[in-house]
Amino acid sequence: MNFFVNLFRRKISKEIILEKELIVQPIGITAKKKQLIFVKDSLKPLLKVAGYKTIGNKWWKKHEPFFNLIELQNFSWNSRNSVDFCFNFTTGFISDVTNPQKPTIHDGILYVRENYFGVIQNDYWRGANSYHIDNNTDLSKFTEQVLNDFKLLILPKFNLLTNEDSIVSFYSDEFLGPLVKQSLTLGHKNVRIDN
Repeated sequence: MNFFVNLFRRKISKEIILEKELIVQPIGITAKKKQLIFVKDSLKPLLKVAGYKTIGNKWWKKHEPFFNLIELQNFSWNSRNSVDFCFNFTTGFISDVTNPQKPTIHDGILYVRENYFGVIQNDYWRGANSYHIDNNTDLSKFTEQVLNDFKLLILPKFNLLTNEDSIVSFYSDEFLGPLVKQSLTLGHKNVRIDN
């Protein structure tokens, strides 16, 4: 009988507070918050020092007549507790940029992801063109790894793309090379390869 009496009796505020304290709250910060901290506190400053301007999750640098652009792309299946994202990199003609204050990945000749720069699978880069953060991710180790990917592999190559010769040399594989050469010959991006 006491069970039913306790079930239906009105709880006093002290009991409500104690009951709320028993609800398990997530420990630490969410994966989404970790990503935001990484971008704001580590990636943006690194790219700013390298001469990139930023709007949101896009960074670009102009070197007439070309520009380089880096875009962070989040995936649609992300949740606050599990975040997968990649970086898209493009080079293109400044004259192809539709909005000079806000270039996009689509303004470039083509885009590539981290693996094109030699990033290999590690604790945080899954090898399927995506970095992963979850609630258990050690933010300091994640930050160290991604910044090393940028400092040692990505930026040393990407920052060299300032003229036709460096662009042709970088995109020299048999699939991307012809597209880049054709666009450079035409003086604007071209989405078609004629054989």
